[in-house]
Amino acid sequence: MKTTRLLLAPLFCIGLQWSAYAAENASPFEEMDRLNNAGQYQQAYELGLDNLEEWEGDPQFDFAYGLAALESGEPNEAVFALERVSATAAGGVLRQRARLELARAYFVTNNLTAAESLFNTVLASNPPANVRQNIEAFLQLIEARRNQQSPTFNWTVASAVGQDGNINSATSNGFIDTPLIGQIELDPNGQETEDQFNNTTLGMVYNYPITRNRAVEARVNLGHLNNFGTDQFDVANARGEVAYTWGDDVNRFRHGFALGQVNLDGSTFQDSIALNSSWQHVGSDGWYQSASASYTQIRYDTSSGASNALRDVDQLLLTGGLTKIAGQFTHSMNLYHANEDPENPNGGSHNGRTFTGLAYSLLYRLNAQHTPYLRATAQDVEHDSEHPVFFNTVRSDDNRSITAGWFFQFTRDLMITAEASYTDNASNIELFDYSRFKYQAGFRYQF
Repeated sequence: MKTTRLLLAPLFCIGLQWSAYAAENASPFEEMDRLNNAGQYQQAYELGLDNLEEWEGDPQFDFAYGLAALESGEPNEAVFALERVSATAAGGVLRQRARLELARAYFVTNNLTAAESLFNTVLASNPPANVRQNIEAFLQLIEARRNQQSPTFNWTVASAVGQDGNINSATSNGFIDTPLIGQIELDPNGQETEDQFNNTTLGMVYNYPITRNRAVEARVNLGHLNNFGTDQFDVANARGEVAYTWGDDVNRFRHGFALGQVNLDGSTFQDSIALNSSWQHVGSDGWYQSASASYTQIRYDTSSGASNALRDVDQLLLTGGLTKIAGQFTHSMNLYHANEDPENPNGGSHNGRTFTGLAYSLLYRLNAQHTPYLRATAQDVEHDSEHPVFFNTVRSDDNRSITAGWFFQFTRDLMITAEASYTDNASNIELFDYSRFKYQAGFRYQF
């Protein structure tokens, strides 16, 4: 008997260890379900936040967390969680319930088209009578809310401070070799300049709904870049746009007209007029596609010299985009091509150019508050004709950049931001070779 107890003792210890391990690693969704069923949604939501990093992506956890978030006054957070369940749940009751709660979350966030579409999807599956009655009641509320829709204003203010290693994107070389006159010395103002800066922007969006799927939108964006050490490269810009939007929850179209102005060191530097159109498509399984085209006339101020008119160009820009949402990751890729024709080819032909670029970004939604991101771009530029004065060669540039940053959603309306970027421009004309490292931190507030 004593021998038997000795043999069983290790097994008993192993059992205790396994029970402790299982208790420590059990999914919290059962406790969250219990709290939700008891109406203690805030407690369930807080429990979900504590376990979000480990359990996000588990369908049962996401559903319990999404429901708790919705009932705790966090509908945007509920949308993220319930969208994952709707996309990943194998089917059956859990997926059906997730669709219903997601439709309700869409309704709360005023995404009426998406809410209506999802309610109708569930309705088509012939749900029980009580569920059908609730859906029909929501559909009536959606129609009533659409009839009562009124114009809306949204404002955004953002500001950041940082360090820029090359505020004028200039070469670090003090001497440049030229094929015609040999080596020349550059003025210090034409060389790489380092400075600290503050960059502040203010944005306004006014939306006037015409029908359920059509609206007129007006946007105004104001920006000011202030370098602390010198005013020479301070930039103020303003852009206003009026656009007409239309489409459904699958395809959306936008056509706009925009005016812009850029001031350099307190003086008018550049004006622009643009026509643009874009299309966005919501695909299945987290895929999104987009395409856009814009035609812009860019004109430089001639008050400081008539030769500035030689820089005037007409730009045609085409862009295609692809986005994939895969769990906590969002991948985005954009391919673009532009052609800039000089307005004054006699003397300004070297300012004409074509450029093609590829941009990729990756966002990782760490949890409800933190989103780190990475962005990389590659752009090749070819000018139309030989660069005059000293060089007598056609300019060609290869521009590469990489950016890493972090979004911290401090409150519903306030976001803290941080970003660092490095740019390298390699040109066949030494004067235009440069590198640039910049980092900044700031905030963005929406109201």
